[in-house]
Amino acid sequence: MVVAKIATSLPLSSSILIRKWTRKCTKNLISAPNFLVFSYLDLLDSVFCVVYKYLDLLMEGEASPCYCRSKIKGCYGNKPGDEDEETGISETLYGRQKKLKEMIDLIEFVERLLNKTKGFDAGYGDFKDKKKVGLHRLGNRWSDCGCDSCISWMKVDDPKLHVVVNEASSKAMGEHSNENVIFIHGILSSSSFWTKTLFPKLSESEKGDHYNMFAVDLLGHGKSPKPRDNLYTLKDHVEWIEKSVVSEFGLNSFHLVAHSMGSIIALALAAKHSKSVKSITLVAPPYFPSKDGVEFTVINSLTPKRLWPPEAFLSSVMTWYEHLSRSVCFVLCRNHRTWESLIKRLTGAREVNFMFMDMMKITHHSGWHTTHNVLYRGVKQMDRNLEMLMKLRKKVHVLMGTRDKSVPPDCGNQMKNKFPEVEVNNIPDAGHRSVVFNRENVVAQDLFRIWENSTSH
Repeated sequence: MVVAKIATSLPLSSSILIRKWTRKCTKNLISAPNFLVFSYLDLLDSVFCVVYKYLDLLMEGEASPCYCRSKIKGCYGNKPGDEDEETGISETLYGRQKKLKEMIDLIEFVERLLNKTKGFDAGYGDFKDKKKVGLHRLGNRWSDCGCDSCISWMKVDDPKLHVVVNEASSKAMGEHSNENVIFIHGILSSSSFWTKTLFPKLSESEKGDHYNMFAVDLLGHGKSPKPRDNLYTLKDHVEWIEKSVVSEFGLNSFHLVAHSMGSIIALALAAKHSKSVKSITLVAPPYFPSKDGVEFTVINSLTPKRLWPPEAFLSSVMTWYEHLSRSVCFVLCRNHRTWESLIKRLTGAREVNFMFMDMMKITHHSGWHTTHNVLYRGVKQMDRNLEMLMKLRKKVHVLMGTRDKSVPPDCGNQMKNKFPEVEVNNIPDAGHRSVVFNRENVVAQDLFRIWENSTSH
């Protein structure tokens, strides 16, 4: 009331200045806790950097590399000025500036100290050499789970991705052959996203009798391999799908269905196999027009530093803090069997929700690199891949929930604006997962329509 009375007695310009000053003060008051908490986490993450370097050296004989120092200082084995176009490394890995970094020299001190130690490994630059000797054969890091289900892939000479196959029940007749469909899940998920939801509905329909369906666990997810000698770039994910699905099952033609981050991988796979792909269906794709600095646009849009709600705060920690996120994985993922048993006892359920278990069965190394190198960096290649597919008149369909809280709901419309040939279906009141969950019958019919139309052309 006082501000209002003063404003009425002052000139219009003065009144505007007061309102702006008031809004600015309010904004600063709200952002103050955010600044304090994340500044503290910056310092804490640097402390944990020191802790993990010593623990890794003690447990494994060498310190695991990290991204705490800038790329210019050569922390990753790259020369200054390298663009990482070949390696596929995201700028967000080494560009996450810490507010208190200039106040502490812990990281540089530890590197100088450990550089004198024989087992110290300074960066990721020599991973190509380590892949030749099969570093993943050495096993998981001490902070990762070592149960049979998590390391079973190490016992195989030629490991491949875990693929759930639902074969067509009808035999091809005449000129018509059964169609193939590859399903790709999103970050921190698995093939269960499709097999527990859509597969039953697709199989129940008579139309589903003519489709061979392949639901894949992406590299580092579910029951698939989680190698330590891999940086989980977009190229890596595409190559493993080629090896484990396309080549393994001899697919000369196929449709693609992908959710969330899997959409980035699906477009890259489709562009590489443009002669074989018949249709691409993207569910809740994180699309951002490609331009300079887009990686930081994506990370600030999808996982900004926020204290509320709790899941947003957890996402912030897992995205922005390499060593704190490793600590979270150490508590949750390394002990997923204990948490699973505890939940069953408390709830009396025979099985724990598959989405919860999917988040638990991942290593920090695979989750951290996939998030940055695919989710944040991969958007730079989406426009290029879409342009190629549009020139070849490939059908791209988008299903987007209007209440998606994980991906901006207008991502589909932005894609449509740049590529008018893309078909976008905005689902009212649907969220990031509920665009499929509880809508299985509708989505199944939509997919049948898409597949049939693409085959008839």
